[in-house]
Amino acid sequence: MSVDLHTREIKPLRNTFSHTAKYVGNDKPASRYQEATLGTQPSANFHYRPTWDPEHEIFDASRSAVKLVDWNVLRDPRQYYYATWTMARRASRMPSRRVMSSWSHVGWWPRCPTPFAPRPARS
Repeated sequence: MSVDLHTREIKPLRNTFSHTAKYVGNDKPASRYQEATLGTQPSANFHYRPTWDPEHEIFDASRSAVKLVDWNVLRDPRQYYYATWTMARRASRMPSRRVMSSWSHVGWWPRCPTPFAPRPARS
């Protein structure tokens, strides 16, 4: 018994979602960042107004002092959005955490001057 494997190219019916195609174009495939950020904020069909500010809708444009016709023009060219930023921040603090944990393990914190000693956690 033999098995013949063939590869075939399947052409997509569309390159991107319709809400992203307004900004990228129909013929150009959008990146994951563009599909996740462009045109996704709701602007209609809210059931309730916020209890803390009943004069405005949840994402009301009049809430801000910045006035733009289209808020999607504010794109991040490097696509350095929140998840990537938080991962980078966490990675930047890891060396100092390793040093502090080694200090705690060895018992050097009681010997440190008061400004450098760890403070108790706030409750």
